[in-house]
Amino acid sequence: MPRAPFCDFDLHLGRHGELLYICTAFPKSNDALTISPTLLGNSMRVERLTTLADLTSSAIDWSPLVRGVPFRRPQWLIPWCENYAPSDLYLVAAYDGDRLAGLLPLYRTRSAAKGATLRLIGDGEICTDYCSVLATPDDLPAVCAAIAQWLTAAATSPADNWDLLELENIAADDEGFALLRNGLEADENLLHQREALQCWRLELPASQAEYEASQSKSHRKQIRRFFKRTLDTDRAQLHVCSQLAEMPKAMEILIDLHMRRRRSLGQPGCFASPQFDQFLRQATAEMISIGKCEILWLDLDGAAIAAEIHFLGDHIPFCYQAGVDPQRLTEDPGSLMQAAIIRRAIEQGNTAIDFLRGDEPYKAHWRATPRPCVHLRATPNRATAKVRHGLWLAGQEVKNWVKSGLNISAAD
Repeated sequence: MPRAPFCDFDLHLGRHGELLYICTAFPKSNDALTISPTLLGNSMRVERLTTLADLTSSAIDWSPLVRGVPFRRPQWLIPWCENYAPSDLYLVAAYDGDRLAGLLPLYRTRSAAKGATLRLIGDGEICTDYCSVLATPDDLPAVCAAIAQWLTAAATSPADNWDLLELENIAADDEGFALLRNGLEADENLLHQREALQCWRLELPASQAEYEASQSKSHRKQIRRFFKRTLDTDRAQLHVCSQLAEMPKAMEILIDLHMRRRRSLGQPGCFASPQFDQFLRQATAEMISIGKCEILWLDLDGAAIAAEIHFLGDHIPFCYQAGVDPQRLTEDPGSLMQAAIIRRAIEQGNTAIDFLRGDEPYKAHWRATPRPCVHLRATPNRATAKVRHGLWLAGQEVKNWVKSGLNISAAD
């Protein structure tokens, strides 16, 4: 819509589902952009933050915004920023008055091939799953509509421009990104979606007996044998670290078992990366301090044979990293650990255990079910971005052709 000669702002009229909203885009300066939508009589302001200070210095109750997923909390996102140090933070914040109503935590990179690319905070080797637009369920539609319109306008602004929005391994059924996609598509941005590594979740019944009854006859016998011969004897003890004072010991056990197992397979292991090591130690400490993390390890005959770290959602532990003793594989430490943590989760009244991304066979073996994930790309509807997008699509076609000939999954 052209700018009226008597106005110093752009006026946009849009519809998101059944919601009618009016957006006015005011330049905060010559470069930065703020968009203020009026939605059903309520004002919502959208702006880009380039520092975490505005978020960390405010008394914000994050629990309603993260909607039960620990990886959306600042105790996860801020350690990532501090250890992976993106030089160009791109935090798209939506305000209802002075209240933070929503946040899309991004950062921006630049390259000749992709141009200015917006990516999710927490991506890369950290493999953060279940990212989303942060907002309460009630605010989510309005927040996503406003952020989508802000991003469309920002694509051509001097300070906030972007050529590609690249969201990796997001849940296919995530409501926030579905709403954001609808808004971007309505504003004529180009969208492309392809399959990614799926996550796996085990829905839990009310009792251990019900869980065992859901297994095959052979697996049910195996689970009962684990408890009778090992887990419920004096040989075994399951330890749970949920206090900062216990964290150093628990973390060293986890790292030792993880790294020894990875090296036995000829792999470097996650903790070979100094950034990953420091990030996870920091995030673990901050999550433990708010009751959202546990490190568990299983002793057998007085020595640790398996360990896992869980980040805690609303009645769902998310199993982030694990390790077993490669010298005691004949005692099946991984299966013993799974049997122990599943029983404990049921006893605690949890509704599910989430094993996160990756198609490792043990997940299906324990009756977890896959949750589809996708890679989502959005490209502004302008010439240079469209050319890059076309070249990328052509490259993908070549890759898919080669992979189909080699029988390789497109998500690999």
